[in-house]
Amino acid sequence: MNKQLRFLAHLATLVLICLVPLKAQRTYAVSGTLVTPGGVIENGTMVVVNGRIQDIGAHPTVPKDTVIIQVDGVVFPGLIDLHNHLTWNVLPRWRLPAPVANRYEWQAMPEYGASLSRPQSALMSKGAGCDAERYAEIKALLGGATSLVGSYSPTPAQPHRNDCVKGLARNLDFFSGLYSDQVNAEPLRNEIFPLEVSWEQAKTIRDGLGSGDLKAAIFHVGEGKDASAAREFRMFKARGFLRPGVSIIHGVSLREADFSEMKANGVGFIWSPKSNLELYGKTANLESAKAANVTIALAPDWSPSGSSGMLDELRVAAAWNHEHASVFSDSEMLQMVTTNPARLAGLSDRIGALAPGMMADFIVLPKVGSSPLNSLLDSKPASIQLVVVGGTPLLGTAGYMQKFQDAKNIDTLTVCGQQKVLNIRQDTGGDSWTAIEGRLTSALTSLGTSLAGLSECQLK
Repeated sequence: MNKQLRFLAHLATLVLICLVPLKAQRTYAVSGTLVTPGGVIENGTMVVVNGRIQDIGAHPTVPKDTVIIQVDGVVFPGLIDLHNHLTWNVLPRWRLPAPVANRYEWQAMPEYGASLSRPQSALMSKGAGCDAERYAEIKALLGGATSLVGSYSPTPAQPHRNDCVKGLARNLDFFSGLYSDQVNAEPLRNEIFPLEVSWEQAKTIRDGLGSGDLKAAIFHVGEGKDASAAREFRMFKARGFLRPGVSIIHGVSLREADFSEMKANGVGFIWSPKSNLELYGKTANLESAKAANVTIALAPDWSPSGSSGMLDELRVAAAWNHEHASVFSDSEMLQMVTTNPARLAGLSDRIGALAPGMMADFIVLPKVGSSPLNSLLDSKPASIQLVVVGGTPLLGTAGYMQKFQDAKNIDTLTVCGQQKVLNIRQDTGGDSWTAIEGRLTSALTSLGTSLAGLSECQLK
């Protein structure tokens, strides 16, 4: 019996012995080290009822006959990724020979067309958008993200092509499951090229933010280090976008005065250091952003030039922070991936924290070092032990996953030598992980490229 078959046999035995079916388990409790807004509770308990956190604390009220799941690792809120381009994350790493001045330079390179833009366009035209989205969401879950922005989008000709974004991670731009049962009805706008938006659309965005119909608008601005990138901020202001509810992504060219102006107008900032450093040789002026007291979130951009996921990007940010005399405390780094992005997305009352009334979106990481926050900042690739969205476990080790669900829809994968169990078929129309991976591999091979890995296993 080979290693994979032995693992499956062991998993089936565990499930049969310790089975706690999820459908019958609408209420359960998680007990262990919990990271909450009020601090770390070393021996706490979190009660989950119908996908929400009902109570949490050292001695919460636990309903009679509730199944209590003991957690050996550290329980964190699910991480929130406000900057990604998910369907591109099936493509391999792309490295520039040298940093460039702005995004228009690398987007004009023949190598970019050959390696990224043409294969991505061809993949979408082949009808592989849903497979690419689902692969990328599994990649995001492995990186600790339970909510994200940058999903597979509709088109005027195919307004429902992205119905497949229902399920798995929360797609805050097209279907979060927090407001409506309808796809493409989210109160968040994500614009990659905001200066190309028509004046009519710009007015619609401004009016939506003013009325509250839009809770958030996220824009790529100042992506580069030269004068043309710096000029984008002035053009952005001229369009009337400097207002509450808006967040700027990248901002490599932003100056101290720009961050002060952003703070004065209630504008947030989304930092993507790894991609910035690879493409431009520098990242944003985070010292000035912090000095101005701008709300800062952290996100990976995309995996072709950025990080595989949120945990990878946290390691990059932590290394940058160490090299810059610890601009941010460990608790501030935690806020950048939980409460801060929730606030920028207008969702502080629903996600981003382990607290009563919040959605039961959480992750479990192995204990590392003397502080629970070390588990987050010093995590190893693919070391995540459990990912739960809305109370439903989607991904984790066999030891945790068997406590929640039956075996009929279980898939397995191995990443960075770590075996994980997936509970995804209720969100993929019944498709297995093997089927999704196989179709993408075949499609990308036919385009002369290959399927990207789920994680970069060697720390850099």
